[in-house]
Amino acid sequence: MNQRQKQKEARRREILDKSLDLFVRHGYTGTSTREISRALGISSGLMFHYYATKEQLYLAHLHTALDGIRMIAEYLRLPLSPLRIFREIAEAVLSYFAVSPSTAKVFLLAKQASYADYLTDEMKKVVAQMDAVGLLAPVVRAGQKQGEIREGDPHSLALCFFSALESAAENAVCHPSVPMPQADWLVGLLKPQ
Repeated sequence: MNQRQKQKEARRREILDKSLDLFVRHGYTGTSTREISRALGISSGLMFHYYATKEQLYLAHLHTALDGIRMIAEYLRLPLSPLRIFREIAEAVLSYFAVSPSTAKVFLLAKQASYADYLTDEMKKVVAQMDAVGLLAPVVRAGQKQGEIREGDPHSLALCFFSALESAAENAVCHPSVPMPQADWLVGLLKPQ
């Protein structure tokens, strides 16, 4: 990659980082492209050179969140016990939050988008693919059959686990000085009593 390409990629990353911060703080409708470009100290025209619309920029973040869901799906393919799969997911996600604050912000943006009424049709298509709880519920059910996961509605238990990850993301963003929870604490929500 030559110097110009490196600069272009660095600017693209800078736009993504700043817009993510603003989208998480103010929401999609509360964030303007003018505000993003002003926060970066660049012209709106230069920003549009990288992302033609605010929707395109927001979609880039949704696609990053979807990549995270795909990562979770990869763990489901591992030849591990259901409880071990949940531990591996928790360890991976929490370590990402600890080393990359933007990962936690993407998690929060995805949560906001899951119940937002401002989504365009293209955004809705991406968000519809982000059903982590639907992916995890069969793993809960399998763990219940093996006796390593507590009884209860599998969907509700998967939601409880995923909500704990969302809470850790929120804490990483809002209270960065507080240490990350341990993966075993989150997995403990699923263990039989």
